[in-house]
Amino acid sequence: MNVNRTVLPTQSAPALSETHSSSYHPHAGSANPISGAVHEDSTQSDADHHDLSHGIHNIPEYPAKRTASALDSTSSGAPHEGSHEAGWCAPFVRLYRNLIPYGGVASGTFSLCSVTLGGGIISMPSSFASSGIIMAMIYLVVVTILTIYTMTLMGYAMEKTGLRNYEEMGRSFFGKWGGYFTGGIMALSCVGTAIGYISAADSLVNPMLQKSSHTSEYFKTSNGNHLVTTFIWLLLMLPVVIPKRVNSIRYVSSIGVTMVMYFVLTIVIHSITNGMKLGMRDDMEYFTTGNKAIYGLSIFVFAYMCQGPAYSIYFEMKPKPSVKKLTLSSIIGLSICMIFYILAGVFGLFDFAGETEESVLFNFDPIHEPYVMVAYIGMLIKICAAYAMNMIPIRNFLYYCISWDLDTVPYWKHSVLIVFVSGVMLITGLFIPSVNLAFGLVGSLTGGFVGFIFPAYFWMYSGNWSLKTVGIWHYLATYTLLVVGVIAIVFGSIATIYASFFDS
Repeated sequence: MNVNRTVLPTQSAPALSETHSSSYHPHAGSANPISGAVHEDSTQSDADHHDLSHGIHNIPEYPAKRTASALDSTSSGAPHEGSHEAGWCAPFVRLYRNLIPYGGVASGTFSLCSVTLGGGIISMPSSFASSGIIMAMIYLVVVTILTIYTMTLMGYAMEKTGLRNYEEMGRSFFGKWGGYFTGGIMALSCVGTAIGYISAADSLVNPMLQKSSHTSEYFKTSNGNHLVTTFIWLLLMLPVVIPKRVNSIRYVSSIGVTMVMYFVLTIVIHSITNGMKLGMRDDMEYFTTGNKAIYGLSIFVFAYMCQGPAYSIYFEMKPKPSVKKLTLSSIIGLSICMIFYILAGVFGLFDFAGETEESVLFNFDPIHEPYVMVAYIGMLIKICAAYAMNMIPIRNFLYYCISWDLDTVPYWKHSVLIVFVSGVMLITGLFIPSVNLAFGLVGSLTGGFVGFIFPAYFWMYSGNWSLKTVGIWHYLATYTLLVVGVIAIVFGSIATIYASFFDS
């Protein structure tokens, strides 16, 4: 395949203060917000025409000037050095900048860890039980390697085109409706993830209520459990998604990542002092076959949906953007995440074996084990922050579709829209059968596109892509990503739905 494309000369990246608009997916937990769809300048309408001689779209030259909504201060990554950070988080912001300098490899590594480590961690033990211990490790290693490669390909595409988010690339490479489709997939992935976080919060509350001797009988029922989760949504989740800009949430997310690490340590310690002593049991397997083996794959794909922040990480690098630095950050960050996932999966499964729940949170007793309660509170912080971050791209995509501008729309209209959308997430999350269903469908339906298919196509269509120009290994690896993406979408979705509704 030889993909030729007329690419306009890439301008040097404009000042970040003018063009800071990056798309991102916080999958399984998020530390950095997304600036979703960008309102295009009216002069760009001509860029949508087809190049009839080549049958493809020219890449438009995006002007440095962006609308105010594209400059949302919630854009991912650390704020510009020297910017004023007021309020309670100022000391933490200064410490954060000193420990992790803005624009470096360490900053990119931490951003990727922040995005990747999250809700998916609570499903690791059950995913290991489903796929088998050794097979699950193989899945994680393969998905880690492929994800690192997708980050590299996206770096190549950004280096060639200067385009700054999924929507821009989708629109430039595939036309107006391609931009809508790409943005819609990104928003849909965030919708599923947000629903999954509601379900995860519900699974956090359940063991606290069930195992406390002071809980009334009503609150031990599913209705009582849902009521408490609704109050958590009302008091902790909703207030942080109503403001138009939630800049300080990314620092709360940093605390959340630390608590995820503490949660993994809790799983390891609890396993060593309890179930690990029993060794391998009859209801534990190293390999599984059939639908059961594929089921865990969707969760692993979901757990690595971190390609979105590649844009902000790349364009905010100092002294200049570098594909090599982006790849290095990906190797370090995602390898760390893989280690944590393996620790949570192996030790969690050895602890509870055949009794492992879809959310391992159901297996612990936070009431009578104080160190577990600390982990639960930490995970609640992470879930609330991640929920807020997931609402940002959903909001921005809706604004893009209905032509609202973040800075000019009346606050009451903004609030009504956000409360309505968040309320739909709450209702869906409360009554979805399991957290694995939410995470599994997100991982299969949207993860196949976001994590594998889009990055491969973006590099193919960024210009001058052929077997001769990229070499045999890149050529085969790029097509491998497309195949893996299709497998994740088709077989992953079927396996998730079958396991959730038909497999007894």
